[in-house]
Amino acid sequence: MDEETYLQRVTRIFNMMDIRTAVVTDAEVDAAVKLLRDREAGKVDAAEEQLNRAQKLKDAVVHPDTGEKIFLPLRLSFIIPCNLILDTLMLSARGFAQNVGAQFLNQTYNCAHYYANRNASNEEGVHKIFEAYMGATASSVGTVLGLHALVDKVPKSTPWKPIVRRMVPFCAVAAADFLNLGITRRNEVIHGIKVMDSNGDELGHSRKAGVRAVGACIAGRIAAAAPILVIPPLILHRLEKTKVYIQRPNLRIPTLMAMVAFSIQVSVPLCIGVFQQHAVVSVRKLEDELQGRVDRFGNPITHVYYNKGV
Repeated sequence: MDEETYLQRVTRIFNMMDIRTAVVTDAEVDAAVKLLRDREAGKVDAAEEQLNRAQKLKDAVVHPDTGEKIFLPLRLSFIIPCNLILDTLMLSARGFAQNVGAQFLNQTYNCAHYYANRNASNEEGVHKIFEAYMGATASSVGTVLGLHALVDKVPKSTPWKPIVRRMVPFCAVAAADFLNLGITRRNEVIHGIKVMDSNGDELGHSRKAGVRAVGACIAGRIAAAAPILVIPPLILHRLEKTKVYIQRPNLRIPTLMAMVAFSIQVSVPLCIGVFQQHAVVSVRKLEDELQGRVDRFGNPITHVYYNKGV
């Protein structure tokens, strides 16, 4: 699917989040990839509906750099069930043990998810992945405990105290996402990522493109987390004061989960879709060695393409 317009990118991410693409068989994925390859080579004339489904499966399951199938729990299509549980745990956590446990589980999943959906131009060693995991976990746990300690010092009569406390999980996730993505994908900044011309021919590596890719992912992830971790707890804060919820406190968790699930489905495509995954950038914004080049047909290269990652 094209990514020229914002709507096209949102639709693409929405399709990648379709839970049905998480449970397809390897044979179905292989057939979809083969169909697209044959269609590009002009060997088959498939219906538009078949091509769209094949592209949807490939986008959702196959890593664009390695060509390998992404492990099922780490696919974007599995983000709703996984994050529904993790976000609910973080938002409903009370006390030291629950907060630490919720942040630990969330960062364990995030680190694996970010690595599985990275730009794979430069492979990370196990020790670097472990560093990212430990850094993100420490930052999220530290942020939660530190902010809760600060809020505890605020007088109980302060009207905004409960609202601020409900913002703590988002602050922790934002801090951890910055560190997690920054460390996990630091090789993209240090050594650069592959950039290609419009024909798909590799031109080399660009550190500036790597900075753009990692920065876009960090911005998209933090922006996507905001509605998920901010809006549901604020709405629930109001609902808990109503007669229905005072009399039926057992409605609290189901209501929270429903709002979180809806927020994930809406927020992730709208925020991540701001940036193209198969991004394009003018060579004038990149290193000098990538400028003044021509493609295989002798045409001047003005723009290059790269995989931003998810």
